[in-house]
Parts: sequence; C-alpha cells; structure tokens
Amino acid sequence: MSESKSERKVAVIFATDVVGYSTMMEKNEDQTLKNLKSCRNIIEGLIKEYHGRIFNTAGDSVLAEFQSAVEAVICASEFQKTIKERNNSVGEEEQMQFRVGINFGDVVIEGENLYGEGVNVAARLEALAQPGGICLSRNVHEIVNKKTDFEFHDLGEQKVKNTVLHAIDVLIDPSHKRIIQPKSSSRMPFYAGIITVLLIGLGSIFYFNIKSQNSEIKEEIILDSEKLSLLIVPFENQSGNNDNHYISSGISSHIATTLSKIDKLFVLDKSTAEFLRTKNVTNTQLKEKYGIQFMLEGTIQVVETKTRINVLLTDLKKNKVIWSEIFDYRDQDIFEVQDSLSNSILENIIPGVLSLTVGDTHSKRKFLPEVHINRLKGRVAFDSFTVEGYYEYERLLNLNRELEPNNIYLDMDEAWFYMLRIWLGLSENIETDANEAHRLTLNVVKKDPEYAYASNLAALLESQYLGDLETACGRLEKLEQISTDASNIEMIASRARNCGEYKKSLKLYAKALKMSPHIGLWMNKAYAVTFLMKTFEEKNTDFSTAKAFIKSQINENFSEEGINEMWLIMLAYIATKEGEQNLALEYFGQQAKMENPISKQGIKKSNFVGKENEEFFQDYIETLMLLGMPEK
Repeated sequence: MSESKSERKVAVIFATDVVGYSTMMEKNEDQTLKNLKSCRNIIEGLIKEYHGRIFNTAGDSVLAEFQSAVEAVICASEFQKTIKERNNSVGEEEQMQFRVGINFGDVVIEGENLYGEGVNVAARLEALAQPGGICLSRNVHEIVNKKTDFEFHDLGEQKVKNTVLHAIDVLIDPSHKRIIQPKSSSRMPFYAGIITVLLIGLGSIFYFNIKSQNSEIKEEIILDSEKLSLLIVPFENQSGNNDNHYISSGISSHIATTLSKIDKLFVLDKSTAEFLRTKNVTNTQLKEKYGIQFMLEGTIQVVETKTRINVLLTDLKKNKVIWSEIFDYRDQDIFEVQDSLSNSILENIIPGVLSLTVGDTHSKRKFLPEVHINRLKGRVAFDSFTVEGYYEYERLLNLNRELEPNNIYLDMDEAWFYMLRIWLGLSENIETDANEAHRLTLNVVKKDPEYAYASNLAALLESQYLGDLETACGRLEKLEQISTDASNIEMIASRARNCGEYKKSLKLYAKALKMSPHIGLWMNKAYAVTFLMKTFEEKNTDFSTAKAFIKSQINENFSEEGINEMWLIMLAYIATKEGEQNLALEYFGQQAKMENPISKQGIKKSNFVGKENEEFFQDYIETLMLLGMPEK
C-alpha cells in the first residue's frame, strides 16, 4: 500500500525550451551552448527561489515541478522578464527566447524523474506558447486567476499534436494578445452554438484504417424507440462570474436526474452535450439525423442574492418552442424552483403525467437551502479533481456540518471526501480512509436503503479496497432495482464484472453508455475489457463483438493520452488469440510507434482489472510480452 502511494501524485509541471534551438546549433554550436548555459543559470536560480524542483533536462528543455501553481506562474513570469532584460543587454548572436507551458495534473514517479499525462500536457502547452510567452492549462488558470494580478487571454480549445487542450495565455505584455482560432469555443451563439454541445449516442462509430492516416468518421445515434427523447443542454451561465457555474451545472443535473425516473422518457444528459462542443449540429440535424424529439436549454443570471433562470423547451419535430418561462428566485426557494421546472417540462412533453418533484423524490435527503447551495459548489470542486478542489470541498463540507450537524446524508458527502483524498494521492493511510468512508456510507445505507449512490459506494469499497467481494456481490440485485441514472448503472456494471457476472455487466455497461454515451472514455475501456474477460472465461476464440466495439473507438483525434495505443494493444491481444500472429504484430507495431506506447508497468498502474480477474490479467500480460511489450 505504501509502495502504491509513492508511485503517483499530482503536481504542477513547468516545461520550457528554446525557440529555434536546432537552427541555432546548426549555425554556431559553441555560441549556442554558451548562451544556453547562461540562460539555464537564470532559470535554475528562479525555480529554486520559488520552491520548485528540476527533475529533467534534455538538450534545451527544462522540466520542473512545483507544489504551488501560483509560485510556478510567478516564476515563469520572472523568468521571461529576466530573459528579455538579458536579450536587451547583449548582442543578437547571444540572444535566446523561451516558451513556457504549465499544467497541473497526475504524474508517475520513477526515481527522481516524473512522467505521465501531467508532464505530457505541460509539454503540449509549452509548444503552443508564443516566443517569450507562458501558456497555462485551464485548471492552473482557475487556481491563479484570483490569487495574482496577471492578465490572461483565453485561447479556447486548441489542437496540438493530436491532443485537444484548453489553453490560456499569461499576458506578460497586454499588447501582445494574440488571436488563435480555437478548435471549439466555450462561449457560442445562444441558439445555434449551444446546440453544438449536443449528442451522438453510443453508436457513434469511428472507422479506423490501420494503414491510413485519414480516418473515415460515421456518426449514429441509438435511442430507445419506445420512449420520448429529451436532450438537456447545460444551462449557460450569463452572470459574468465563473463562481456561479455551480448553479447552472447543479440545476441542469437535478432536472436530468429527476426526469430520468420517468419510464416513458429517455433523457440524454449533459456529459454527452459537453463532449460535443466541437460539433456544429443544427436543430434540423437533431431531428432528422439523430432522432431527438425535445430539447431543453436555458440561461442563468445572478444579481446579488437573486437568480433568474430563462428556460426554453423546443419540440424539434414541430420546429417550435412549446414552453418558455422565466423564474426569479432566492437561494431559499431553490427546491421549489427545481420542482416547478421538472413538472412543467413533464406536463409539456407528456400531458397528464403524474407529477414527480425534486422535493418529493429527495424528501428523505432534503437539506437546508444554504446547505444545498454549498453542496452544488462542492460538486464543482470535487469534479475539478485537483488539490485545490479537494480543500474547497473540505471547507464546504465542514461548513455544512456546522449548519446541519444531525443530517445523516452529509455522511455520504464526507465518505466521498475520503475517496477524493485516496484518488488524488493525498491519503496517508489508504486502508484507514477506505474503512472510514465505508463506515460513513453504511450509516446512510441503514437509514435509506433506496439511496443508490450510498449502496453503490459501499459495494465499491468492499470489492476494491476492503477485500469483501462476497458482500459487494450480494448488493447487486438491490442496486439494479434502485439505480436509474448512468453513473449509478456504470458502478453496478463494474461490480458485476468484479463478481464474474460478465453478461450482466455488459448489459449494464451498454445501458449506461446508451443513456450517457460520453460519460468518459474510461467506461468505454471498461466495457471493452469486460468483453475480453467474458470470452476468456468461456474459453472460446469468438472475439467478434469485442473486436467490433474496439475498432469503433479508434480515432486519431482522441484527446486523451494513450487511448489509441490502448485500443490497438487490445486488438493485438485478440488477433493473437484468433491465431492471426502477423496481424497481431501489425497492431502492436502501430501502437509502439505512437507517443504513448504500452508497457507492462503501464498496464499494471492503469487499474486494468481487479484482483478477482487475475487469471485473465496474467494471460493478457504474457500474450503481449510475447509480442515484444517492454517492462517499462
């Protein structure tokens, strides 16, 4: 357990290199090396001054880690200013310019070195920075924006080396603001642009020719033909204050969760909408190409203590707005507003349907309005998956404990706090934190056995951390009865897989993916792995279903590091099992040439499968090692 803790952590990564270094070396190698040494002394001194640590230098590049995002950005600013002063004081042949990229993310520790996605993203941002400039990831910007006096310029989503990043420039000199056409904009025209956040379902198929650099893309939606379909577009925050994002996010989520309980309604949630921000989808396409019948959209404005929600419900088949309304409320009225919104939507989509309200549905778990507001803010902090988010979540949890000390449902919020501590690598003792989370969760399960998230978290802890698979598996039947939303169903699918119930697991994964096709690539991965496990368990060689799904996922434009490599390595495994050794070697060779080739160590660290699937895991590793997979 202590060994696992030391292998991963989150860190602020600072990456820099020289602009045009190769050309300089070709012209005058000795002078270039002399100049680099002089500049290197500057950066090394500043990194030390601002409590950073250099962990890698190669050629003209420097990689450093910081504990503080604020200190990293200040260090970068001072570095660029000092280099500019140096350049002004020396001849042209001695001048150098640098780019700097800064990211905050998960890294893997290997001795004194760091690597992984957190480092890779910093390098991508450095490549995007302008000469003499600094480029930040969005999560770094969120940390330093209110804690420094720097000016920033949002570049939106940018494609760099097959990776899409949301980048922000630090305006060291405000006159140097640059305009780069973003890959997608986070602020789009209200009617057509917001609709670009819409949806392609589970059937979104990406055909990939292994020998071609150009992927053919086919998009398809699979809806439940027996139900009316409703797309909920995340409400747009028009307050001019990012701090109010929790309102738009929270209310959209509450509406989706509430309406998903209606049997006659198929609700497409915000995760899919957010994933498709890069798509230019019109209302006509939603109706004719994708089969969406209804769409809910809205805006939220906050002025002092008053909030205004403007909502529109569109019947896409009739091509007209069938309901619109403006709600003005104060924090203490938020439950009533959520009730009214949900019931009005239902009445206009399915006239005469029995009212289902947020207040009634969650009556057992109702909170004071101010506690509810804090919980919405806490969800945003939690979802940031950062150290700063962790401490903000803790602050809000403690505040809520003071406001409602006897509310048992805050035990659930505290249990998730311990999980976040574990997942961020902040736990000093994983076993102790897991046991405390389990104790708190069981308190909620005892009081409210119908609360799906509590039972699901209990099962997760039992199967993954506490070594009590039998108890976790015993919860499956009950969990299937009480779970209605995609995230809960995905958790049950994972537990079913842990329990060796592969058919049930696949059925549940398919259901979750249908409800929320873009809940995360990690779920697609879990779905594919389950196919492999099922086939292995049945001791047959019919991998056709698994193979078809995996091929459908391959796309050169995936933004997550190592995704295509992972799909290709799975295909190599399948080809080996099917006796197609040459094809297996071709797949393996393709991923070996990519930016993040798969290693044995990488698979072990990826939580590929649990201990209960050890036999499959060993076979998977051994098969790939025979194809030439390295240890590291």
